Amino acid sequence: MMFLARASAGLGLWAFGFSLLYALHGIGCASGWNEVQLAGVTLFRWVLVSSWILLCLGAAAVVRWAWTAPSGFERCLGLASALVGLAAMFITGAPVVLAAACV
Repeated sequence: MMFLARASAGLGLWAFGFSLLYALHGIGCASGWNEVQLAGVTLFRWVLVSSWILLCLGAAAVVRWAWTAPSGFERCLGLASALVGLAAMFITGAPVVLAAACV
C-alpha cells in the first residue's frame, strides 16, 4: 500500500492543486475578489498566489518524503512522480502570478 501511495502522491497532489486553483479562479471571478484591495494587491491575487505557494511547498515535501523510500524501484518511481508533480505544479500554477485575473 505504501508503494502505491509513494508512486502516486506527486501527481495526485498536482491534480488536486490544479483543480483547486481552477475552482478558486472561477469562484474569485464570480464573487468579485478582483475588486477587493488588500495591501495594494487584490484579494483574488492573494488567495491564488498563496494557495499556489502552499501547494508548491506541499509538492516539495512529497519529494522529500519520496526520497526516504527504500532504495530501488520504489524510490525511483516515487521520486520521479514527485519531481514531475512538483514541476507540473510550478508550471501550471505560474499563470496565477503572471496572467490577468478575470477577463
